[in-house]
Amino acid sequence: MERLLLERLEVHLDPLSDERRRLRALASARALIANPDSSDSTRRSTVDALIRSLDAHYGDPAFLRPALKLLGDAAVLHRPLAPSVIAAVRPFLNGGKSLAADAIAVVASIAESSPEGGGEGGVSLLASVLDEDLVLSLASSPVSLVRSRILNLLVSSIGRAQSSVSLLRPHLMLQVLLGLAVDLYPLVRRVALDGIMAFCEVAGSDLDGSIIDCCYDRAVELFRDEDELVRSAAVRVVSKCGQMFAASKERMGNMERMDVIFVQLCSMARDMSVKVRIEAFLALGKVQLVSENVLLQSLSKKVLGVRSGSKTITKWSVNESKFSLSAAGAFVHGIEDEFYEVRTIACQSLGMLATFSIQFADNALNLLMDMLNDDAEAVRLQTLQTLFHMATHDHLRVQEKHMDMFLGLLADISALIRRAARKVLQLMMLPDIETFKSAINCLITNLETYPEIVPSCGELSLDSPRVAAIVVLFISSSISNEHLTCNIPVAIFSYAVSLVGRISCSLGNALNRDALMAYLCHHSEIPFSDTTLKSKVANEMCHSWSLHSVISEVKVKENLLSMNEIATHLKHSQKGVEQTDEELMQSIQSILEKVVETWPLIKLHCAHEVRRTLRTCKEELEMIAWNVSGSPSALLEFALQYVQIIQLIAEIWEKLQLKKSHIVGTMTLEFLLEKLSMSLRRMRYGFPGLSREVECHIIELTLLGFVFRLCEVGTCSNFVLKKLQAITSSAEFLCVEGSSKLSEFAKELLRSCAEGGTGETSQPFPIYKLLELFNLQQVAFTGRFKCIKAELQVFGNDSENPLPFVPGLPVGITFQITVHNISTNDRLWLRMAVGVSVQYVFLDSCQFTGRDEVRKFAVNTPFYATPKVPSFLLRACMLMECPSENVTYQKKDQRGPKDDIFLVCEEIEVYLVKIDSR
Repeated sequence: MERLLLERLEVHLDPLSDERRRLRALASARALIANPDSSDSTRRSTVDALIRSLDAHYGDPAFLRPALKLLGDAAVLHRPLAPSVIAAVRPFLNGGKSLAADAIAVVASIAESSPEGGGEGGVSLLASVLDEDLVLSLASSPVSLVRSRILNLLVSSIGRAQSSVSLLRPHLMLQVLLGLAVDLYPLVRRVALDGIMAFCEVAGSDLDGSIIDCCYDRAVELFRDEDELVRSAAVRVVSKCGQMFAASKERMGNMERMDVIFVQLCSMARDMSVKVRIEAFLALGKVQLVSENVLLQSLSKKVLGVRSGSKTITKWSVNESKFSLSAAGAFVHGIEDEFYEVRTIACQSLGMLATFSIQFADNALNLLMDMLNDDAEAVRLQTLQTLFHMATHDHLRVQEKHMDMFLGLLADISALIRRAARKVLQLMMLPDIETFKSAINCLITNLETYPEIVPSCGELSLDSPRVAAIVVLFISSSISNEHLTCNIPVAIFSYAVSLVGRISCSLGNALNRDALMAYLCHHSEIPFSDTTLKSKVANEMCHSWSLHSVISEVKVKENLLSMNEIATHLKHSQKGVEQTDEELMQSIQSILEKVVETWPLIKLHCAHEVRRTLRTCKEELEMIAWNVSGSPSALLEFALQYVQIIQLIAEIWEKLQLKKSHIVGTMTLEFLLEKLSMSLRRMRYGFPGLSREVECHIIELTLLGFVFRLCEVGTCSNFVLKKLQAITSSAEFLCVEGSSKLSEFAKELLRSCAEGGTGETSQPFPIYKLLELFNLQQVAFTGRFKCIKAELQVFGNDSENPLPFVPGLPVGITFQITVHNISTNDRLWLRMAVGVSVQYVFLDSCQFTGRDEVRKFAVNTPFYATPKVPSFLLRACMLMECPSENVTYQKKDQRGPKDDIFLVCEEIEVYLVKIDSR
């Protein structure tokens, strides 16, 4: 069949064939190349035929353009074909017009798909095809598409190669970028500015000051460009140049220049384009070394610092006047902008600048308090985050007039707003004792209205938020004032034992959990047998930490009462006991070791003991998460996921009961198996940078999940068998590459798969033998890996503010998406579901803005299957597609992911109501 198709292909590619047959021949060639069952010789023959046809149809662009695209796709899919394709495409780079652009696209796609992921190997491949003369020739081509594509190629190559491999020498690269930044076409200008930005980022502090001046001057010229995307790119370049000026050795000599840059960005904050205003406010938040008077001017529309009565007008006073006019009220305009995206970014930048000046922070506070009444939830949330940022830098000084407005947020309809408000209140400097009492009353009322705490265990019901809050307040006061202890009933201390976790958190970790438990047991007259621990606790409480004296020092000073004074004092008094990141990671590792130690109990069906131990481990991890940020946060996410997986395995093991008989699966068991599979996929693919030993350990857990499923179903299909073989081979490969050995469980599974053949297995699968062989091993969960995650939001939507829709017609929904540690190779999907109707939307990584680990973007997507009802609830979440284990068994449904998936964010609910029902 392949030979017949190849012969027909040769005939249809003949120059004498009509255009319809030639295009049909290209479709047949694509099918032969893309078919996974085609042999290598067939693919090679197909590509050779296409290459020969290029010469035969040299004057026919209608045929050559799709043929070049097909050759590029063939080289990407099958790397051994790349050298032949590149050699065939190389002459078209000198051909001019649109064919040169197509040839550049082919070369770029082949370089991007190199094994190095477009790194040094990809640039080396480009350098072998494109010499400097050819690159300069293409960059000066009269065809805008050619200039645009060669420029894209240059920009993508910046920073990806070592100094020994590059397409252009640095000075030529900069000349090309600066020249094309004033190109006739806006697309070329924008890409050139992106290239200048990348050039500056790669060079860093090594870049000469004169070169930074050139880049800065060119970007400022484009502030008045007619295209909004060009102006946005120019703002980003100016911002980057400003950061480089501030970081240079002559930083003190650049202070006046930084004032100029700040004022220029203030002027762009009034641009007619929303995108430009957003970029301008983002850039303003990154400016450093700005004079305080210039900062203060951006908060006031009234011009400050210019004396109208002065008789002598100097050059500097004229410049200062211009400065003041350009910067006047920039942030006032920002927080009054009609688009909530602009208001959100303006608020964020206010917080970043507030760390440089206490006076600026005080003046900005009045604007921020007004933003707490904003209609958009995103703006209110960002305002609270800004206040929290200011509080952490000790630049938040609220006044009594602000408190009513702030405390009102504790009753906000949004749980996110309420949670953020409580975090700010935790660090806030309150003006007097009356305000402190008012804040406590509001907090307790807030807990009664919105009981967002975990129900307690035990005979006495402490689920009442007011009761729980008062108990916490009683115990905290007794620790800080020992003479109050005798006035507190013993029963209160007994009740507080079940709230030990919350009380420990409320004390800001000033007292560890063991010490607090010993203290409560002592005053509640509950026997506490560990005399060694009790002695150690007493010593810590009375001598090492001086807790009584620390907390008792909290009092009204200079008409200010600090709720954070305890923590501030403890930072100085507990320097010897502060945990470093390394110690924190060791603590997490020790908790994970306790998790692994539950395996013998799981096998013995000690379900209650296992649940209690795992629940305790999870609570300890959640307590650690209270103040964790930075590098240990990924390990903490991983640890919490790992505990959840062991909990699922324990539940499944208990349900199966390991009976030597056929086990009939239930809906509950099927749900647990699917949840386990999803969690394992997240652990395997959602934490890039895992060590080989840890990855091998996760694969063995995945294999255990397959054995559980076989235990439920009782048979092993051909598909499951091949899946097991592929995963077991992956574990074997990792063991060969690393230092670990393949476990007996994995060896037996590999042997059983090999004996099973390629058809349906007739002999029983050794399920119970495999379960007996499996053993949960201790693995060092260390390393600097990352965590892939995302946040999904629909701002301003809740049960009280639903989105309107027309039944039977598509409804557009705008999702605000934040992604963490996502690479360009990751395939993300948005899933929307209403009942049994499910719709997938692919999220192109090109939509993500920014180059950092955290990137954001908004996507407006239609949901088509709107039901004919007055209102409905749509559930949405983000998924990541796993790399395929076996391409032969990819799913055929083209409307969604082809391979396995896992969740990267929590599912959210979107409320919609029929238009005439509002």
